[in-house]
Amino acid sequence: MALPPMMHGANATMGGPRKQKTMMHMTFYLGKDALILFKGWPGTSTGMYALALVFVFFLALLVEWLAHCNLKMTKFDVAGTGMAQTLVYTIRVGLGFMVMLAIMSFNVGVFLAAVSGHALGFFFFRVVMKPANSSSDALC
Repeated sequence: MALPPMMHGANATMGGPRKQKTMMHMTFYLGKDALILFKGWPGTSTGMYALALVFVFFLALLVEWLAHCNLKMTKFDVAGTGMAQTLVYTIRVGLGFMVMLAIMSFNVGVFLAAVSGHALGFFFFRVVMKPANSSSDALC
């Protein structure tokens, strides 16, 4: 009796047809053909790849801005201030995880865009815009 052909993946136990697997990079590589955050994005277009790099850059910059935000609001009660701080922290952590997932594409351009966004954000929000008075009521 002949053995059935070997199957791989989820269809191995179901007996369905073999699906073609996509190659995922596990080392840093150069190139515009990357899969960043969403299936099919940015595609194979150079313009869409550049847009993806700009998106990752501004996402990292936004994370640094949220980290800079000074939420010492005296106009609200303690519970309201605590809820606002928790909300901003939750958004910052979620966006930080998105930057991390983008970097996990192992594309050198995405890595450099994320590091540049964090570096510029840190420089601008923590060095240049360093508050003169730490007890300011400004949100950010």
